[in-house]
Amino acid sequence: MEQDSQDQAAEKVAPDIATLGPGWARFFASTDDLFLSIGVDGSIDDLSPSWERTLGFTLPELRALRFDDLLHPADRASTWIEFARLQAGGPPGPFTNRYRRKDSTYARVSWGHSVQVGERSYAVARDVSNGEDAQASLNTAHERLQHLLHSCDVVLYAFSVGEDPVLTFISENVSTMFGYTAEEFLSTPRLWFDNIHPDDQERLPQTPSVLPSSGTVCHEYRRRHKDGTYRWVREETKLARDLAGNPLEAFGSWQDITERKDFERTIQQQANTLLELSTPLIPVTDEILVMPLIGMVDSHRAAQVMTTLLEGLGAHHARWAILDITGVGNIDATVADALVRTARAARLLGVAVALTGIRPDVASLLVTLDIDLADLTTFGTLQAGIVHAMGQAPARPRRRAYQGR
Repeated sequence: MEQDSQDQAAEKVAPDIATLGPGWARFFASTDDLFLSIGVDGSIDDLSPSWERTLGFTLPELRALRFDDLLHPADRASTWIEFARLQAGGPPGPFTNRYRRKDSTYARVSWGHSVQVGERSYAVARDVSNGEDAQASLNTAHERLQHLLHSCDVVLYAFSVGEDPVLTFISENVSTMFGYTAEEFLSTPRLWFDNIHPDDQERLPQTPSVLPSSGTVCHEYRRRHKDGTYRWVREETKLARDLAGNPLEAFGSWQDITERKDFERTIQQQANTLLELSTPLIPVTDEILVMPLIGMVDSHRAAQVMTTLLEGLGAHHARWAILDITGVGNIDATVADALVRTARAARLLGVAVALTGIRPDVASLLVTLDIDLADLTTFGTLQAGIVHAMGQAPARPRRRAYQGR
């Protein structure tokens, strides 16, 4: 009797859609909510046009089916359990299952309110595929980003801007680069600055303080690994602003460039070695130094010739310097001028300079260029230059050995 009275009351408040007037009929036809009524055997009594838009099947095609015909096989058991619970008078609750579309893909449907009236069940649902697909895509993108952050060799970070900047994010792969975990960086603010090499701390500005004016800061410096060693990093920090142009947040990256720095240092050492080999300074006696030049002499090498010669003269206290150009392939105005300037610089130190290895073509060129060779004594061969210098340079007196009484 009680159930019959509930059914009669429901019929009074739930008349046929056609009797509700054009407004409700239009709403029922246009809403995206999925209305459905089914019998106790699972046959579909009626459904809203939104089902056709959601699944792609026409309404007549859908009405000819049972409500579980289009269910995903994995969802059938749980759906029948929920349907039986509702028919037994259980309270409605949130429930989600999947229905096959006409293109064989599946729409995810979330069921909301439902009522049982006699032998018919009435329920309303909503297609949540887009939202869940978007969430799935977001989760996939997040997992992909985390994988990239763990596997790449660039550490990403972010910190707030203001009077007291605070590190708000640092990628987990910082532990691979520096041994410290992301949690250690986030919980120990001084770790950011304290592990910078002492020699680099002095020349590096406090990054947060210069960002508001510059917007972007790039530095190369050394950071201490947890094991006590230092790694070279290239740091690039940028400032993000809001629509009004106010500083919002700073974000940046660390890239390990230790190998590059080691390579650059090796290249520089090799270059220095080549320069030393290309400008050798050979002491013949205590009074005479010979610098044989071989190959091409450009402006850079000419400057190195002068530097090496003057430093050698100062170290050896020689009185003669011989520049031998026998092995120089080409003499032009630039080379000749550099040799003359080197000789003049040596003369300022009280050292006489001889130029040896003068070939006929070189002599002709020097005359043609009208080079002033007043500060140079020239010879055709290195041997002649050494003989002349030895004849001109007096022997230094030897110290007499101390003889006791």
